[in-house]
Amino acid sequence: MHMAAASRPDDIAGDPETGIGGDDAMRQAVAEMADRIDRLGIEIADIHGFVEAVTQRLTRQSDRLGQVDEAARHMADANRKVAEYGEAAQAAADEVRQDMTRTTAAIRSGLGTAREHVATLTIGARSIAQSLVGVTRSISAIRESSGAIQAIATETQMLAFNAGIEAVRAGEAGRGFAVIAQAVRQLADQAREVSRDNAQQLEALVTVVRGLVTESEAGVARAEQAEASSREIDANLDQFDVFGRQVEGLLERIEAIVAPVRANIEGCERVLFELDDLVDGVAGSTAELKETATRVDTLRGISEGLIASVAASGVETADTPLIHLCMDAAQEIAQAFEHAVRVGRITAEDLFDARYQPVPGTNPQQHMTRFVRLTDELLPPIQEPILAADPRVAFCAAVDRNGYLPTHNRQYSRPQGSDPIWNAAHCRNRRIFNDRTGLAAGRNTEAFLLQTYRRDMGGGQFVLMKDLSVPIRVRGRHWGGLRIGFKVA
Repeated sequence: MHMAAASRPDDIAGDPETGIGGDDAMRQAVAEMADRIDRLGIEIADIHGFVEAVTQRLTRQSDRLGQVDEAARHMADANRKVAEYGEAAQAAADEVRQDMTRTTAAIRSGLGTAREHVATLTIGARSIAQSLVGVTRSISAIRESSGAIQAIATETQMLAFNAGIEAVRAGEAGRGFAVIAQAVRQLADQAREVSRDNAQQLEALVTVVRGLVTESEAGVARAEQAEASSREIDANLDQFDVFGRQVEGLLERIEAIVAPVRANIEGCERVLFELDDLVDGVAGSTAELKETATRVDTLRGISEGLIASVAASGVETADTPLIHLCMDAAQEIAQAFEHAVRVGRITAEDLFDARYQPVPGTNPQQHMTRFVRLTDELLPPIQEPILAADPRVAFCAAVDRNGYLPTHNRQYSRPQGSDPIWNAAHCRNRRIFNDRTGLAAGRNTEAFLLQTYRRDMGGGQFVLMKDLSVPIRVRGRHWGGLRIGFKVA
């Protein structure tokens, strides 16, 4: 940033030693040189704007590349985890398949042996049941024989009883017959007693045999049920085989997933390598562009200093009338501010208020201060006529030392709408312009400052402009500056 001397251009005479002040040819040469320097400054400002825009764009791209690089790394890590999980699932499924094969084989082997034993037990149980049925029949036959013996014993006893009666009737002659009858009666009693005991034992034996038959039949039923269950187990084992084949199919599908994931990991690693190289290259290019922008900015500052020096030398240039106009208007604003403080319309503290209060719901953001009401009243009568003073003038507005613009021209002070792009171009009052040009204009303390810059009109639209600013002082204190923006010829 280069600033001119403190005097007005028309108050500075030419150097008497060189004769510049009195030689029209020399003045013409200096004016032509000034014009060329001016055009050089314009080109430098334009180039600087392009370099700055490219630098910003490249910086954003570098940031996005960094995000892409980070996302690619996350994706590569995720792919590695997927591959690890897939391989682990594949190993687990293979282990399950092997365990199922071994378990199925062991169950089939054990089941085959158990089925053989169950079959043997079933045959034995049926054989025992059949034998018990035969025993039951034999017991029934013995019971019938015992009954016959009982009947014979009863008849024999009756016969012995009758023989005893006949022996009594025969007297002495039937004594021997009576002895025989007595013996027969005793034999009948013993036969009947033995028959009765046999009958009791047979009943007990029948009860036991019936219990055995019942248990035998239940055993046969259980054996048959076990045999049926073994067949169901065998069918379930067949389902195990089906499940095993499904696990094998799952292994194939897992392998089909893991294989492309491995290929994806390799691709990601190649992309990461390329991205790292690209990020490094973009970072290097960004740094170089920033350095270029800095050097171009230095050149712009030099050209602005040359233009200011030429303008301050007294040589008439195309910008001289505007410099005079800006100086006069800045002085008028300073006098109006001083008068307002002097008559008590505002305090000096309020006039220099820097506590910018955001206006809610505005986009771009607008702010209010305690001196806005005063500037809205005092500045338009001074600023508006300058718009008509020269067809090149695009705007005229005073800014404080921080680039805050309280009261703009009426055409740039429209109420904000819903479109921030339209707002940026048409609602420029109450805003803080703290870019390089805006801050330099507000903080310049030299007689005047002439800058060349690209004006952001919003929506990606830029206009190449010159910015002329003259400081505004109130009671010796720097308040800010009056800016005149005019189009490059």
